[in-house]
Amino acid sequence: MSIKCLIASLVLLLIHGSAGQKCNARSFQRLCVTDGSNVVLENEKLSLTINKAKAQISALYYNSPSDSSIKSTNLLRGGSGYYIAVISVDGKSVNTGPDVGEMKIRQNAEYIDLAFINKNTSNWPIHFELHLVLEKDSPIFYYYTIHKYLRDGYTASQLRWAIRANADPFKYYSVDGKRAGRMPTQQAINSAETLQDWTYKLSDGSVYSKYQQISNNEYLHTVFGIYGDRIGLSVLQTHKEWVSGGPFKQSLTTHTGQMLLFCEHTGHYGTPDVVPTKGWSKVYGPIGFYLNDGKSLSQMYLDAQRQLKEEGKKWPYKFVTAPEYNAQGRGSVSGTLNVNGSPNKQWAYLILTEPHVDDPQFETATYMYSTVAATNGRFSIPAVRPGNYKLQVIAKGVVGRYIQTNVNVESNKNTNLGTINWQEERHGKQLWQIGVPDRDSGEFKSPPGYPSPIPNLEEYRKFGTWLSYSKTFPNDPDFTVGSSDPAKDWGYFMPMIKTPGFPAQLKMVNITQNTQPTNWKVRFDYSGSTGGTATLTLGFAANVKAGIRAVINGKEILKVTGFDGPKADSALFRQAAHGIFRQQTVTFSASLLKAKNILEFTPPGPVSANHFDKMVMWDFLRMEVSN
Repeated sequence: MSIKCLIASLVLLLIHGSAGQKCNARSFQRLCVTDGSNVVLENEKLSLTINKAKAQISALYYNSPSDSSIKSTNLLRGGSGYYIAVISVDGKSVNTGPDVGEMKIRQNAEYIDLAFINKNTSNWPIHFELHLVLEKDSPIFYYYTIHKYLRDGYTASQLRWAIRANADPFKYYSVDGKRAGRMPTQQAINSAETLQDWTYKLSDGSVYSKYQQISNNEYLHTVFGIYGDRIGLSVLQTHKEWVSGGPFKQSLTTHTGQMLLFCEHTGHYGTPDVVPTKGWSKVYGPIGFYLNDGKSLSQMYLDAQRQLKEEGKKWPYKFVTAPEYNAQGRGSVSGTLNVNGSPNKQWAYLILTEPHVDDPQFETATYMYSTVAATNGRFSIPAVRPGNYKLQVIAKGVVGRYIQTNVNVESNKNTNLGTINWQEERHGKQLWQIGVPDRDSGEFKSPPGYPSPIPNLEEYRKFGTWLSYSKTFPNDPDFTVGSSDPAKDWGYFMPMIKTPGFPAQLKMVNITQNTQPTNWKVRFDYSGSTGGTATLTLGFAANVKAGIRAVINGKEILKVTGFDGPKADSALFRQAAHGIFRQQTVTFSASLLKAKNILEFTPPGPVSANHFDKMVMWDFLRMEVSN
């Protein structure tokens, strides 16, 4: 044997000698794994027991440096960490999870990667691997999955990993640092009145819903978690190239029952199903579950945010060796973005998509790489797989999208796009604008909702805002340009009838259903030429099975009976300020304008009692003229 081969053999022996030894239960001495019907994965900080047949974590222990009692407490007692898939197979709905036929162990001195491979492909016709990774001396365990096409006839509406934790140590939650506090107890939920799915009226009259704990947007990097008096368990997500629907997607985070959710894909708020095609594969994650100590919820949450920044520096994670992930051969894209001649004053998202992707909101199968431009306009999109891409830019305060095709990314190289000069979509001189183009309705007036045990909620996140519409706007909004205030005089959603809401909910607030159509008005003056054209641009932040009709001074100029995409994104009833964004632009003769003008918005056709749940949600309205 040569000297070189002898050295290589000794190195392998050392690696397997340190990482390959069996674990002594909760010894917290070294990185190790013990294989069996239950697999034990352990390092100096964490110990996990995993049901091999289902790839479920049945026990989690943390070697807390500040609370010795935590070391002997199963943080998942009464619960587990598990995977669930809500799918359709040949048109039949199925709820399923892994049925493990094989587990592979990949290890060295720095980490151990356990791959649980699903065997029941008749029930779940996809190649599926669930990976759990533990690094040496780390308080984080990582999770990721690999999906590969097997045959047609399979779609997925929800793919998620969930942790149901021990209720004794975990009493609190934090969604974003502001929506944070004590979790309603399961006893309180069990004795509450159910108002709609996962929405409960508690004994004190407040209403709790898991939808009050959705993320604002998926953004690029997020932290949320559940916490105790001295312990925290946080979900760390960085870069998030796998997210369906792009960076404006909203997703569930935590809820009662000490639940932590990582949604690989979800149809909430209008996102279409995943529909694999021949040759498709996708890696979801990795994401980290971070255990830490602290004297308060806020301290532990801030520490988790700090750790998230460190995770961002490690992306893409080198422990993922699957060729689909391509950790070693990625490139980047950079440049400077100017909007109307200068850097945008508000946020600007730059999104790299596959060339065929028309709208990131509806994309579920491929990766999308995003970043936010700095205040000086500079941007960098890191860790992009080599290939040809389309750049799509969306910016706050700017109507439309910027699109640049043929962005080529090479392995381990940066593609510099130079200075991008985006001229906003314009149709002449702006007469007026209501709202800010940002794909969100939060700046408009919200009728009051029920109080909630979740603190610091925006009004639109409270249950039942729609039930107060008829009291807040008894005659529908009547807005005068120049004197009315969008935050006080224009509602964030427009129902199709005067009293929106499910009949049982209307009875709850003693409101008699009124099926008369709504009629919203915008009044404005005009003293310019009537010889050219006028253009009305409408941005809708969400839609539930509704359309819109626009009339200027008695003349119909726009009628939309239904929007492209999903018929309902349920944003209003799932207590959000946006779902699927749409834009409608109509140009008409300026001869229709007068010195005093009334622009009216009504339903696009006859209404009835069946329109109780139909509405549109506003983003912005803009009127322009061109001579």
